[in-house]
Amino acid sequence: MPSILTTAKTRFRGLFNNHGRNTLTQPWTTHDANVALYQCLSTSNSHRPALPNEIILQILDHPSRWIQLHSVKLIAVAAHEPLRCRSNGPQHGDWQILVTDPVSGRVIKKLRKIVYSFRGQDQGWSDYPQDHGTYASSWTWFEAGLTRFEDKNAQGEELRRQKDLRAEKERDRYELHRNRHAGLKPEDYVIELGEEHDLLKRVEEGDRFALWARAVFPGWENRVHKARIEIRCVDDLSNG
Repeated sequence: MPSILTTAKTRFRGLFNNHGRNTLTQPWTTHDANVALYQCLSTSNSHRPALPNEIILQILDHPSRWIQLHSVKLIAVAAHEPLRCRSNGPQHGDWQILVTDPVSGRVIKKLRKIVYSFRGQDQGWSDYPQDHGTYASSWTWFEAGLTRFEDKNAQGEELRRQKDLRAEKERDRYELHRNRHAGLKPEDYVIELGEEHDLLKRVEEGDRFALWARAVFPGWENRVHKARIEIRCVDDLSNG
């Protein structure tokens, strides 16, 4: 006797034909489950009436039903060769290490959360042993913010305008987390920014979410082993 899951997949296989993907043999995504949920709740049966669309959409807007719309990640070449962001390097301790694709107006309407995750460590030593192993007087950290790229074909006044806009976007940043002072090993951090955060309130069409690694004062170094930015949105049941 076929399982309930197999029966459901067979019944709704037309809904799950996402660009030729065979969901009868491949794992369901959250989007697939959301489509099935909508189909079930919007259809009446002998035990209950169909739910109004407004209620179903509220259910789909629960955090457990949000989907990952876009993700970018940075991985060091090897565990012993992280990206070394030095205070006296060419970026003067201010390294933009990860940037998403530009967001559209449609994505902004669906946007619910940005998740920054990274594995970092400082240089592993300092002249302040009383602060070792703590976050006190730690001068390496990570920041979130917005940015834009200039059009490669822009020239003259238009290019200056685009550069000014980029500088304006990057002016306001938000500290995410500091590395442990003289940390003996890299540590993982996950920071979630929701709709109430200023970063999401400020985003406009064409903006990109960015991650910076920071280090200040001579000798300080932010060693980034990996990093990731995820854009999570409410599912409007479309394929994009």
